Amino acid sequence: MSEQLMRKWTEGFAAADWDKVASTYADDVIGSDPTGSTYEGKEANLENDKGWRSTFSDFNFDFKTFHTSGNTTAVEFEITATMTGEMQMPDGSKIPATNKTYTMSACGVMETENNLIKNNRIYMDMVSMMTGFGIMPS
Repeated sequence: MSEQLMRKWTEGFAAADWDKVASTYADDVIGSDPTGSTYEGKEANLENDKGWRSTFSDFNFDFKTFHTSGNTTAVEFEITATMTGEMQMPDGSKIPATNKTYTMSACGVMETENNLIKNNRIYMDMVSMMTGFGIMPS
């Protein structure tokens, strides 16, 4: 079930279908994104998802492998997106859109309970991402 849930989440995220994304989350979901930030609860995770989606468009998720054990699934995938919006920085400053498209490798680890995402962690190399989108020099 976790593979189907991950696919449903990415379909909703790519389409900015927030009702679909919300339907995958448990009310008390805990999520962490590639920045290392942690979000507690459905609403906090949805707001974080919307923030990523407002910075990057044209999302495409290309799944490579899924590994499931019990209620935990790990997935390797590639994400292709275009930086068409400003990137909000922790200090409140904003990095302007570069309009560059980049493909990055990522790994997601999802734990489920009652067919809902209870814990969702996504990892990727942020330096490669920032370089690929033209935010940092190569």
